[in-house]
This record gives sequence, C-alpha cells and structure tokens, in this order.
Amino acid sequence: MILNKTKIFAKVWKVTPSENGKYIDLQVSTSEKNEDESYTNSSWFPRAIGHAANALKDVKEGDRIEITSSKFTNERKKQDDETYKSFFRFIIFEAKIQGDGPDNAPAKAEKKDETVKPDDKADPF
Repeated sequence: MILNKTKIFAKVWKVTPSENGKYIDLQVSTSEKNEDESYTNSSWFPRAIGHAANALKDVKEGDRIEITSSKFTNERKKQDDETYKSFFRFIIFEAKIQGDGPDNAPAKAEKKDETVKPDDKADPF
C-alpha cells in the first residue's frame, strides 16, 4: 500500500456515482512532462470516498480535479481456478474540483474568516 499526500492534478473523463451516494467511480488522466518536452499520459480508474465523494459530487466530464490525499494498493485475489490475480486500486480520500471560488475548497478544510476588520474608532495615522 502507498499512501499519497502530495497533490495530483487530473482531468476527468467519466463520472459514475454510486446509487447510494457513498462513492464516485471516476476515469481520469494525468500527464508527466518528459525531458524532450513531450508528455506521457496515464489513465486511471479511482474511487472517491468520504470527503472526496462529497467534494466531487458536482464533478462532470471535462473538469480538472486536484487530489490531495489518496491510496494505491495492489491486491492479490484467488480466482476460481485456484490461481491468483493482481488488482490495482486507487482510492481518493480528499480532492477538489479545480477553479476559483469557495465551492472548490477542499472538503476536509473548513474556511475561516481571517479578514482584519478596521476599527471605526482607530486613528488611521
């Protein structure tokens, strides 16, 4: 298992919410720039759960997302014919839809108003 806490930026190609609303299955792609200025693209099929499912409930095809907490596993399962097969899983715990505005804040973080309000009675000089 690999727990990832670094940012991953991805483009959404397909969105499949569960019937009960507890998770969202996605098809996304990521890119890595090579030394020769070309790109290597990867396609992924993650499942967004918990905070990420709530934050991505309005995600649609073509959106870009920022994944801030995720897990990668390579699970081994026994098949009916007694052989074993490996299954790669990518789970998203925290994410947000890219863009400006308060609706795109990470689901887990609560925004606090840290604006300093001027004191009406304070001398401006």
